[in-house]
Amino acid sequence: MISALRSQEDRNKLVMKRRMLKIVKRMLPELHAEIDKNMMKGTYEDLEIIAKTPLPSQQRATQSSTANSSVMGRPPELDKVKEKKKRQSSEPYYYNDTESEDSDYHDDEYEETFTFAKNVHNPMEILTVPSTGGSKPIDYLTVIGQETDTECSYENRQVKIIGSDEDCVKEALQRFKNLQTIHKRRKRPTMTVACVHLPQDAEFAIYFCPIDRYARKDYVNVLTYKHAPYFVLLPVFKDKNGAFGKPKDRIDIPSLPYATWIPAPEKRAPTSQRFQQTEMSLDERMKMASFKNKFNVPQAGTAPDQRPLWGEKQFVHIPSAQTHPPRHSTSPSQTPPPAQKTPEEDFPALPSAPRKAPPPKTSNRRVMRVVSQKSGRDSVKGLSQLEMLRQYNLHNMMATLGQGLENVHGYKGNIKLSAYLGKILWTSLNQEQQKKIWKYQQLNDILMKEGGVKPMFNGLVTEDVDIITKFRELFPSPNGKHAYFEIHANARNQPVLPYKPVVLYMNQHAVNFTKIVTGTHRVAEIDWVSLDRKYDFQMVLQTEDLTRMDVKPYSTFLKKISISPHCRQITYEDVPDFLEVTDIYLKDTTRHRLHFPFVVEITRVEKLPLIPQTSLGYNINKILGDTGRGKVWYTIEIFYSAHDQLFKSNLDLPVGKFAPWTVEDVLGRPDDLTGPLVEFVRCLLLIIERAETVVSRENGDN
Repeated sequence: MISALRSQEDRNKLVMKRRMLKIVKRMLPELHAEIDKNMMKGTYEDLEIIAKTPLPSQQRATQSSTANSSVMGRPPELDKVKEKKKRQSSEPYYYNDTESEDSDYHDDEYEETFTFAKNVHNPMEILTVPSTGGSKPIDYLTVIGQETDTECSYENRQVKIIGSDEDCVKEALQRFKNLQTIHKRRKRPTMTVACVHLPQDAEFAIYFCPIDRYARKDYVNVLTYKHAPYFVLLPVFKDKNGAFGKPKDRIDIPSLPYATWIPAPEKRAPTSQRFQQTEMSLDERMKMASFKNKFNVPQAGTAPDQRPLWGEKQFVHIPSAQTHPPRHSTSPSQTPPPAQKTPEEDFPALPSAPRKAPPPKTSNRRVMRVVSQKSGRDSVKGLSQLEMLRQYNLHNMMATLGQGLENVHGYKGNIKLSAYLGKILWTSLNQEQQKKIWKYQQLNDILMKEGGVKPMFNGLVTEDVDIITKFRELFPSPNGKHAYFEIHANARNQPVLPYKPVVLYMNQHAVNFTKIVTGTHRVAEIDWVSLDRKYDFQMVLQTEDLTRMDVKPYSTFLKKISISPHCRQITYEDVPDFLEVTDIYLKDTTRHRLHFPFVVEITRVEKLPLIPQTSLGYNINKILGDTGRGKVWYTIEIFYSAHDQLFKSNLDLPVGKFAPWTVEDVLGRPDDLTGPLVEFVRCLLLIIERAETVVSRENGDN
């Protein structure tokens, strides 16, 4: 309430100040004109005028003689007098430093009204920014009014804009429209799209392989198994008979020795037991299928609603809901099984209700499976499978990144578009999704949007020093190195506020913060899966909210940090009730410049163990970040450096205005095969192909 009264008082003062300026602007020209008119005359009477003035005695003597003479001198100019009176009547009238309510004055003012959309529940969230990180609250009504020389007021979901310049009023109106658009786009969730790439021109499908059955599992180093189980996407090709073969990177479960397995005589389970059979996983089905193939176990029939996978023709995964015909009896003493009761017979209706007649018995129908035939030509005439896949991926990337760039067009802060090397893993797959073979066109619309399948990018390239050394040999010699601490903490500037996560970046050679990030929002993610390759990449468009570094509790925390210049160990103290450290990472980054404008950064990441130190009895609780004893891994990040200059304009963006760059400036046109996005993807694929050769040669893979 107090802040609202203060803001209203500030607006009233601003209005009075503007009116005073208008009064001064109108009065100064008149004052200057009078000064210029009498610039050669002083305050006292001129001597010539006094000498020419007759004395009273002379005036009385000559009065009688001049009465009958004609009038001498220039006649008055009546036209100028009338014009001056008319001008004075049209000018504004001031009384006690206030403007009059003259109607002629208001003809020079322009007015516009902006109404907030109905889906904006609280317009004050758009017009005001609360105090965050020690900064002062911002009132956009005052800021836009000062920058556009207008008067802006809010009442009943409307902003009233008044100004003397029509262009300024229209600019203020457009800024409020942009503020509403920016506010809506900021609340949108992360847009994620998956792209599938196959280096060869061939028709293929995709299959989700459990990571435990993945032949190249040694190259996938997962830091946490929080969202396990994980799956890897593998390509599946058709054989000469038109059936899908087993992926080459899928490992079968080893068969048990012959002596340890004794096949039991086949027994036909009753119908009720077959229908109560629980659904088995794909690994168990593959294991049972391999056992039956090895020891020639009699095969069971395949359910008509189940398409078998590799080695699964011997096992019925889902029992069919249709009634199986009874086996033909060879002995005359065998009697047919009793007919199964219908639900109406198990639960008869009340006597008052009429009984439903049983359905008439019909002859068994013959169910035939229609197998889809492979087309002899591509679905799009004249396009190869590789070209169709390229167009599909480019369209998805352009649509997702284009929408993401529109969302951050009016964002004031740090924007980054880069790509990380790693492996795309998949989670949240049910049994039905695991056992099927899918088309790559079904990955985004059916599996991810409808089926709930989620991609998870593993940005850990390797933990092996020899492998990362081979990666360094792929690039030119480094042109820059730097090391820094990345401190993750929970902080707040008032005890009544909740804790929020922050990331503090500090140089390892000096105790000072380089930047403090209070929030990171991933606007768009492109998960690119390179089939038959060890590495994938993820392209990310994200924003960072920065805050001041000279405010509490960060300035207090900085005084409690010490760094050893020899062993790079860091010691710190938490700020009670204001800042608590959760993790500390020491990162050593090597920067390699490829052909312009591509830059590669290889980073060695070490998660420092945090060891509490023995208190000295003075209520000092020191914590040591022990460098050299933590878990170490390596990451690779690729930048398109030409984007940096474009995104710098967003750092000092005025309120309610968009950056001067466009989506085409960042991504290029969709039909341009030499645009920034196409060149970026080509560079990433080239790195993946070279890494495949180098890593395979290092480990002796075929």
